[in-house]
Amino acid sequence: MREFKKLYELYSKDLFSYLFFLTNNHALAEELVQETFYQAFKSIHRFRGESKVKTWLFQIAKHLYYNHRRENPFPANLHFDDERDSGANTETPETILQKKEDEENLYDAIAKLREPYKQVVVLRTFSELSFKEIGEIFSNTYNWARVTFYRAKIQLQSIMSEVRK
Repeated sequence: MREFKKLYELYSKDLFSYLFFLTNNHALAEELVQETFYQAFKSIHRFRGESKVKTWLFQIAKHLYYNHRRENPFPANLHFDDERDSGANTETPETILQKKEDEENLYDAIAKLREPYKQVVVLRTFSELSFKEIGEIFSNTYNWARVTFYRAKIQLQSIMSEVRK
């Protein structure tokens, strides 16, 4: 049981970040993280060690996310929660506003990506997983993850250029 608690301490924040960016819902992301660890606990006997535990947990989270999407399709108008601490800031109001707008535009652009592009961008950029780990999560190759990420970046550039017009 201690080992499982240690896994939770090591990976729950990464899983939460991944799921939050996919769901855009703080409470739902927390719920999916809890469900991920519950499912992992129930099926730990099936873990064969062919991948890292982190990769295995992300695979479980990915499947739970897919199940949730299948049962509850996303609404067309996504807005991201703003529950991040901003701390003391010495920037001007104009630069703060511009950064916030740029960040919101990027999040909106990521939300517009189709699957699996959205997930690969989130896993690579926000969860900082390697292409090898991303490939394993999707039961695919390192090269597939690299190419998918590259294609997602091209799509993001296109979406962002439309926003700037």
